[in-house]
Amino acid sequence: MNTRRFTMMPGPRPLPILGNSWRFAVGQKPWETLNLDKTLWYLKNLAGSCGAAKVAKLFGHPDLVFPFCADETARIYRREDTMPHRAVAPCLKHYKQVLRKEFFGEEPGLIGVHGMPWSRFRSKVSKALAAPEAARAAVPTLHYVAEDFICRMENILDENRELPKDFLTELYKWALESVGAWALGTRLGCLQDNDTEAQNIIKSIHGFFHSVPKLELSAPLWRLYPTTAYKTYINSLDSFRSLCLKRLTDKGVCAHIAQSHGRKVATILALDLLLVGVDTTAAAAASTIYLLATNERVQKRLQIELDANLNTDKEMTCKDLDQLPYLRACIKEALRIKPVILGNGRCIQSDAIISGYEVPKGSHIVFPHYILSNDERYFPSPQEYVPERWIREDFDKINGYTEKYDIGMKRESLYNTGDMKQGSDHCRVKSIWQKQKEVGIHPFASLPFGFGRRMCIGKRFAEAELQLLLAKMFHKYSVRWRYGELTYSVTPTYIPNEPLQFTLIRRQ
Repeated sequence: MNTRRFTMMPGPRPLPILGNSWRFAVGQKPWETLNLDKTLWYLKNLAGSCGAAKVAKLFGHPDLVFPFCADETARIYRREDTMPHRAVAPCLKHYKQVLRKEFFGEEPGLIGVHGMPWSRFRSKVSKALAAPEAARAAVPTLHYVAEDFICRMENILDENRELPKDFLTELYKWALESVGAWALGTRLGCLQDNDTEAQNIIKSIHGFFHSVPKLELSAPLWRLYPTTAYKTYINSLDSFRSLCLKRLTDKGVCAHIAQSHGRKVATILALDLLLVGVDTTAAAAASTIYLLATNERVQKRLQIELDANLNTDKEMTCKDLDQLPYLRACIKEALRIKPVILGNGRCIQSDAIISGYEVPKGSHIVFPHYILSNDERYFPSPQEYVPERWIREDFDKINGYTEKYDIGMKRESLYNTGDMKQGSDHCRVKSIWQKQKEVGIHPFASLPFGFGRRMCIGKRFAEAELQLLLAKMFHKYSVRWRYGELTYSVTPTYIPNEPLQFTLIRRQ
């Protein structure tokens, strides 16, 4: 195979001295940090089919390489060593290794670190987090968090049964309460209005997530002087650390870590779980609710599954969740279309050939999962929300096109054959399903939780949180969206810009 020099890889041309950093500093399209999704599409067009593009000469950062090919992504992931290197979040690294070094010491945690320190810490906590039985054991606790949040949703509806404009903040509260329940073994009180400590936690969450893009995606002015965003960031991290020290109990996942490796390791783990397990899960919930609310066919099909398997009078268990394959497919499809993180990265530790180009050691490889999972090559009609892509059963069997459902009440088939529009929708969606079946699903085309040893260590817990909330929400309500299409920004989580004013209609 003929290889080409790295300098020949397409990408924006750097200026002398300024490199390419000036593009993000000026912030003109397509180089706005809040709209990195558009930046990725621009780079894909430069790369061409199955190619790669680069953004070189960035102040304080290694050269970035973007391979727009699932096969290439698979090759890179599979060749990495046992201690894969990710790009470090400079401000978080500064907090852990400089500003609060007296606390963290030789225990840097899982976030913002790599190499042997990361590997040692991961070996201490992975069994308690990654084992399937750990997340399954947390389901009863998470059930009550979801139950309380559903009650809160009912209480905050307006006279038109619309959720408030700040519903995304409410989802942050739910996600934070969930992490506290399974990780710290305690209820934090985030779903209550009169809990002062909980309100301070929410304030810190707001401050932290709003300061991250200013610190990690923009010019690092905080290295020169303590900017407002930097002060907010540090104060928020200090608040989280104090919370974890204060609220660590003898229950929850972190309690097991404390017993075997001490309270300090358990506290650091809890801090990292708060940093990565709140905004991501809230964003995933927001996008899934939106896509279900705007796709009546899918929502009805999901409710048929929920009606057939859930009992409103009893606590949900992991066995109940096992009976909801269509719900899991709805979440997978939502994370395909709107992944909470646009891409994952690796810093290669040796020279490599990527997409036919010689890429030097130290380059940062960015896997643009958002682009691949919305690429026609891998997902026919990628803009269409079709959960059936992820289910192996026959399409008509999944959707009950010719069947009636008997679950203690008379129910219409999902599709009324006398309704021409629904019949047309059925044919259109079935055609997409058939094309997907012919293409297959590339295992590296949609990786919302990453891959390998550095994939999301709390993946199973996040999935359980989402399944419980969505099951309860769509079992109790039909959800409507009465506004225009949502737009998204990178903060660095991929979140909606507009207020999430869903309408909730009680189901019989």
